[in-house]
Amino acid sequence: MLLCVGPEGTGKTLLLRRLANLTKPDISLTTVPTVGLNIATIQQEPEMPPINIRELGGSMSPIWPSYYNGVRKIMYVVDAVNLTQLGEATLLLMDLLAHPKLRTAQVAIVLNKTDSATSRGVNELLNVMRIDNLKEYAPQQLLTFEVSALAGKGLRPLLKWIKGEK
Repeated sequence: MLLCVGPEGTGKTLLLRRLANLTKPDISLTTVPTVGLNIATIQQEPEMPPINIRELGGSMSPIWPSYYNGVRKIMYVVDAVNLTQLGEATLLLMDLLAHPKLRTAQVAIVLNKTDSATSRGVNELLNVMRIDNLKEYAPQQLLTFEVSALAGKGLRPLLKWIKGEK
């Protein structure tokens, strides 16, 4: 199973909508905060089963662990514009990485909204979140992706990771 989590307002819903409809540029860009659970389905080639991604709202972070059973991959979405949220984002990520049920999961740290004029540089974000330290000590494989769910940029490499393609 694949799980998509992150603090509130990071763009998880729109990101999943974009990934599920990559060939349809005219999708709705309007979203509402996720309260509960959303499931996005990514279609693959006809002979391959679709991939379901569970999205949990940021406000549900206290109960995220109840959804960790059977998780193989996690997309952890961070808002590249909201610097005041980086501390919370880092703490939630550290809790997630420390959970015993996720020791073997692959984790994609998805920096969203990187196209915004007020977005910080990716290196600055990674430094503030101490990603190099986390990569050194976390048992999981951590990868980072720079995307813009709004503009649809940087989604193909993330989609390849989701599908397990090289």
